Amino acid sequence: MNTQQEQFNTDRIRNISISEVARRLGNKVRKAGVNHVTLCPWHDDHHPSLSLVEGTGKNYCHCFSCGKGGDVISFTMQHEGWSFQEACQWLSNEFGISTTQSHQNFIPRPKSKPVVKPVDPTYTYIPMAMVEELVSKENSLCHCLMQMFQHQAVEWLTEEYRIGCYSMNGMDDYTVFPNIDMQGRVCNLKVQHYETDTDSPSFAHSDQGAYWLGSMWAKEGKLPRDAVFRSECLFGEHLLTRYPDCLVVLVESPKNALFGALAYPQLLWVAAGNKCMLKREVLQPLKGRDVIVIPDCDAVGEWKTIINGMADLANFTVSDFCQRMAPENQPKFDIADYIAQQHPIPF
Repeated sequence: MNTQQEQFNTDRIRNISISEVARRLGNKVRKAGVNHVTLCPWHDDHHPSLSLVEGTGKNYCHCFSCGKGGDVISFTMQHEGWSFQEACQWLSNEFGISTTQSHQNFIPRPKSKPVVKPVDPTYTYIPMAMVEELVSKENSLCHCLMQMFQHQAVEWLTEEYRIGCYSMNGMDDYTVFPNIDMQGRVCNLKVQHYETDTDSPSFAHSDQGAYWLGSMWAKEGKLPRDAVFRSECLFGEHLLTRYPDCLVVLVESPKNALFGALAYPQLLWVAAGNKCMLKREVLQPLKGRDVIVIPDCDAVGEWKTIINGMADLANFTVSDFCQRMAPENQPKFDIADYIAQQHPIPF
């Protein structure tokens, strides 16, 4: 037996709940399905991508973004920049596991500084902390979705896409759609309000104009007043890294992507934002992927022409589904309209 294992009860240490270790190291831990997720210490993580797997003899972490992970000891070593011995000593002290070393002799080294990736100085990226404060299912669109889908599914959707809630114009349930790129940087946040009255013909449709929180916050002094925000970012782009093998569906609006993700969760749904954003620099993150493109009813021809000009970028298949399924009196019929019809309101 080596001297490290003689000094520490590594079997007991490795059985310490890894989610509890993450909490005591200062990480924010949240539930994600049967597991938990937190920020990954192996890369500059802005959106929690480290899965903490526990139960039935399992107790480890794995990052779906950088592919790294390990047990409780390796997680602690990476998180704090400690050696094996320092990590084991801290874990033993913190969780009351006896060792042959005196607790008084342990002085941990300062935590290593995180590696900061270079950021394009042309743009201002919104701090993720400002986005996290808004994440909530208590917004107008989620209120609509919960009339058609299971609440647990809407909660999952909120966490995946980081959907938020914002108060403005005398209402406290505006829906926030964050545009997070593949590096986990927040490019901007689109804000819209939706009709929540189930008796209204406009139920689940936007009843007011769209706003951009980045520009609003810059005017209010919460961000630099001369901030320039990056526009070429797909809604849901950050999920492309997390699910590298998933078939992608590209639609126009964030609302369409959310309806699609609830109805067909086995697919990865992203949104261009609007017709003007259907350009190469926006779709670059889709490079090499298999992508089904579902334009709104009135945009099939236009989208086919544009997508055909980028056939070298990804394996695109443009569908005329909305055009074929649209009622005669709904010229702007989209995939959300179709899904809503297949999930009637239960009252």
